[in-house]
Amino acid sequence: MSWNTTKYEKAMKDYLIAKLGESEGEILYTDYESLRNELIKDNFFREIKINEPFLSDHSDRHIMDVQNRAYKLIGDFEGQGLSAIDVYCLALMILFHDVGNIFGRNGHDSIPRIAEVYNQYRTMPQNYGEERRVITSGASAHSGKSRAGCKDTLKYITKDSIKEEEVNLPELSAILRFADELAEGQHRTCSFLIDKGLYDENSMIYHKYASIAEIRVDRALGRIVITYTINVSENFNENEEEQKEIIDLIHFSFYRAIKLDQERRYTKYYSSILLPFKYVTVLYKFEKNYTPLDFDIKPIVFEDKYPVPGVDFVKDPEQAKNEIEKNHPDFILEDIINLLRIAKIEVI
Repeated sequence: MSWNTTKYEKAMKDYLIAKLGESEGEILYTDYESLRNELIKDNFFREIKINEPFLSDHSDRHIMDVQNRAYKLIGDFEGQGLSAIDVYCLALMILFHDVGNIFGRNGHDSIPRIAEVYNQYRTMPQNYGEERRVITSGASAHSGKSRAGCKDTLKYITKDSIKEEEVNLPELSAILRFADELAEGQHRTCSFLIDKGLYDENSMIYHKYASIAEIRVDRALGRIVITYTINVSENFNENEEEQKEIIDLIHFSFYRAIKLDQERRYTKYYSSILLPFKYVTVLYKFEKNYTPLDFDIKPIVFEDKYPVPGVDFVKDPEQAKNEIEKNHPDFILEDIINLLRIAKIEVI
């Protein structure tokens, strides 16, 4: 696919010109655009599939999605106190956060791997030492482990500078990390490959999850809304294999919903821009044979908890299931499966 200018990029160009003047603003935006275009022209993001064929989509479409999610999280560059150089750096950090996957998934977020790609595509990289340091450091903190060996990757990110202009790197890194967590949905997978069982066994659950998830940023109400739409066949009651698949999928959705909420609470600890997001609403919509079922199931709502979590992230779907069932009585998994077993499609 060809690159479509994102809402973030359009707003960034206008902002750079407004803050720096037309000449300097255009130069800085062109610096970003030329680097982005080199990656796109060389089909870089699409080629990630060669080394990691079963990953959910990490193409240029994913980069565009993360940029647009970041823009929705921020709302207004000036109103949030971001400088022109902050906005520029965040765009580049998003562009490079997943490039290490070209070498394989393990260690994809390491600074050396990100730097290797940056140096390949940035013309005269020797002239961009400050920028390289900022971009690789911020991009590497979006996942993985810190140098202390824990998941608290933002703890070690400090403010930096480019050409004597301060860069609020902790803020930007937190926004990138959360925007990346939100960038999920059907556009990251292929239903045909799911139906035919053509994804790797270890990757299949991630693709099934992407196929049911829709995530919405609602800054006005300070919330993230996750909607899961789960369809079962008409003979679900007789199909034990399908029942197990749905149980596993709901298990995994519990895990991912809790993880997203933990990322919300964790990243806002490092970001004043993310502070207004006070809760996550999780909605489950069930269908039988692609016909909506009218179940009276209340949404799951995750609200702020204190103290702010640092490294105590949910470990697996089983732990997530126990936590959900303990705190949300409408979501006893066995009860949901029984509802799906007996549900009938009736025309009234």
